[in-house]
Amino acid sequence: MRRQCCAMLYGVLRNQTLYQQKIPLFVAASSCTRGVIMARFQSTSSSPDVAEVKGHARKIFDAGVEAVMPDRMVKNCLKFNGNELTVKDKSYAVDHNVHVVGFGKAVIGMVKAIDDILGDHVIGGVASVPCGLQEILRVTGRENLLPEQNSKVKIMEGAKNNLPDAHALRAANQIAEIAGNLTEKDILIVLVSGGGSALLPCPVPPISLEEKEQVTKALAMKGATISELNTVRKNLSTLKGGGLAQLAYPAQVVSLILSDIIGDPLDLIASAPTVADQSTPNDCLDIIQRLEIKDEIPKSVIKYLTEKSEGKLHEGQKSDLDHVTNIIVGSNTIAVEHALKEAERCGYVATSHSMSVSGEAKVIGKMYSSLAAYVYELYCVNVSSSNQGESGSKIDMGSKSAQMQYQQLLNLLLRTQYSVTDIALKMIEVCVQKAADKRQPVCIIGAGETTVTVTGDGKGGRNQELALSAALGMNESPIFQHLKQQGFELVLLSAGTDGQDGPTDATGSFAYPGQVTDVNQSDTKNCLDRNDSYSFYKGVNRGEDLIVTGLTGTNVMDMQILLLNPPK
Repeated sequence: MRRQCCAMLYGVLRNQTLYQQKIPLFVAASSCTRGVIMARFQSTSSSPDVAEVKGHARKIFDAGVEAVMPDRMVKNCLKFNGNELTVKDKSYAVDHNVHVVGFGKAVIGMVKAIDDILGDHVIGGVASVPCGLQEILRVTGRENLLPEQNSKVKIMEGAKNNLPDAHALRAANQIAEIAGNLTEKDILIVLVSGGGSALLPCPVPPISLEEKEQVTKALAMKGATISELNTVRKNLSTLKGGGLAQLAYPAQVVSLILSDIIGDPLDLIASAPTVADQSTPNDCLDIIQRLEIKDEIPKSVIKYLTEKSEGKLHEGQKSDLDHVTNIIVGSNTIAVEHALKEAERCGYVATSHSMSVSGEAKVIGKMYSSLAAYVYELYCVNVSSSNQGESGSKIDMGSKSAQMQYQQLLNLLLRTQYSVTDIALKMIEVCVQKAADKRQPVCIIGAGETTVTVTGDGKGGRNQELALSAALGMNESPIFQHLKQQGFELVLLSAGTDGQDGPTDATGSFAYPGQVTDVNQSDTKNCLDRNDSYSFYKGVNRGEDLIVTGLTGTNVMDMQILLLNPPK
């Protein structure tokens, strides 16, 4: 019943005839009301340029990414005085006894920070980082994240396209060797960030690396969440799920973690090499069954998980990990806070609606097109309300009532179809009212990580797919045609903070009204159905709607930035 209701609402909101004829129940505004709204902007008839608004979105995004640079995050959480290292109110005696291991897209800058803080007290280590990262950081002017040439920590590149490979396996074996040779006098600093799972592959015997990679691909193709992916990875690894910490005993272990998972769950980030694992082989088998991929999983993996679940495989004695301290040094909350500040510096009235955006990318794209329409309608309602009592301005209250009914339909759609919370909608309402009162632009930011269920043979990533779905939604709704006619500009940016969106050179893309048209809508739908968002964006607007940063050296999931600019 709820699904039928939502489908009806969505159909109404897409209906061109109802919107243009302004039938009372579903009207957006009467011509009288819209005329009063636009009278507020007639002193200057120019409209903001979409390229200008895209530039604002990129600037806001870059500020969020810069705020979570790993070197800054590490230095904020460590204090070193004399020979005493203090981490989270716990002190460690340092005397040329520190070993460093790391794995993930952001750990290279974390290594640099540790070297800067502890100097020659660091006596060795290995960091497993993505292929090409060092060169990309040099080319993009981020050399400050690179360790000095005399660093005792060896940097090893691997996991091309975020998939475990032989290079990452070599790095993992060297990390295991370091951990296994430590004593109670040693300190092991473990640096962890998103992408760490692929960069620390150490399959349990008799499973091979190729078989484990086959499992990862099968899960990803079916749209498995990061939680599901890492649950399976932990149960098929000797180092994940607390295995690395076990191996390092009796040394003291300090794990510094840059979170790339919603809610910052310590037992899932990079598959939790320093956190005790609470998941079971049965959990893995349940995930495989739910996703209906048993036939795509190697028989050796099914056999191993089944035998382990039945207690047929012997496991060694485990310690309770009292020798480990795990600390979250950074997350998407920090990125969003700084992005909001940058938006305000750019003249926007800004708020965030969620730190936990998740779900199928296509669906979340539709959510953002509906949210964009809602923000526009709210803005117009508030401008018309503020005109009451002003000289020469008379509002047809019947028209305003109808306008508010349309806004309420959007509100209902967002709550029922897309589960946007009442708190989030209230924050958006307050933000838009404040902006409309001052005739300022609006910025709404979300953060999290979506998934893609691959059904086609195209090329793209979750952020590009989200943006393309949103752009299609904008073309299907008459609201956005009216928005453009009235001189507003609206832009949605969706991008990954790590600089990589799927197996492409882009980290995301922009969506805006007019990007998809009635002429190219059929081809656009085909691209979306084939998971070929990259090809669409490469071929539209000379490829300028793709966001290309190169690997950034950090990773705190994705950000969506929605900007609405009124006529100037």
